[in-house]
Amino acid sequence: MKKLEIPETLKVEFATIEALWHTTCVTRRVDALVLSWVKYEKQLRRLFSFFVFQHPKITADKLDEVIAVFAENRHLYPETFIAGIAQLGITPLPKLLGSSYTKLWPEITRIKKYRNKIMHGQLTGQGIQSPQLERDVIHIINWISAVAQAADTVYGYDGLRRNTYVAAKNSANVPVKNYPFSNSSELKAWLSKL
Repeated sequence: MKKLEIPETLKVEFATIEALWHTTCVTRRVDALVLSWVKYEKQLRRLFSFFVFQHPKITADKLDEVIAVFAENRHLYPETFIAGIAQLGITPLPKLLGSSYTKLWPEITRIKKYRNKIMHGQLTGQGIQSPQLERDVIHIINWISAVAQAADTVYGYDGLRRNTYVAAKNSANVPVKNYPFSNSSELKAWLSKL
């Protein structure tokens, strides 16, 4: 079994995966992949939300309304969040990550193809073996780590820390250039087009 090295910045977020990795459970590799993927998606959602929550009209009394808009939309995926960040005029992830994006995005795209089958309890038909699952967990960790480091440096938020709304409202260094919405119904319409 490959050695799992969790960067210090991810230790809290990946504690469960690290514990699972070191068990003797037969399904530990698939389980680690699924949990890692959830963390990958969650980080991108938090980053995107961080920028949306910076909108001056999204105040504490409007937060539940905005969260409801997110919750109602069943088509918000990592690619949606990446596109949304770019449309807000923020440094897009490909530029933010540079060569790390070029190296890791093809791996994430490849993993997604069989991840969808696994998440729905289906056979992949790809004969994926344990060593590949281990490598893919490491690819996801490397992606999350690269995003966290670059985003924290440039945006002031890594997408891992909790309470995204408070982080957004306390942030002073992320200039959102373009808000294509000014209220919840316009946010809902914009999200449906991403």
